[in-house]
Amino acid sequence: MTVRKNFTMPDKVAEDLEYLAEKMGKKQSQVVQDLIEEKAAEYEIEKKLAAAEKLSGIFTGMIPEHVGIQWIKTNSDN
Repeated sequence: MTVRKNFTMPDKVAEDLEYLAEKMGKKQSQVVQDLIEEKAAEYEIEKKLAAAEKLSGIFTGMIPEHVGIQWIKTNSDN
């Protein structure tokens, strides 16, 4: 589905949009769409990284420092 939007912008921004469209060989609406999608993807990555950082310390301290592979092997029933 396509939605029609009407934007107002300063002359300089309109000139830059025309320039970018010409350089990229795209319609102005496609340039705007591409740039919005690119920026939205950047924010989505930042959001996911923030969530991962929040989770990164969640398991800290759950296993005592003296417990390692050798300790587990020594103290296992097998």
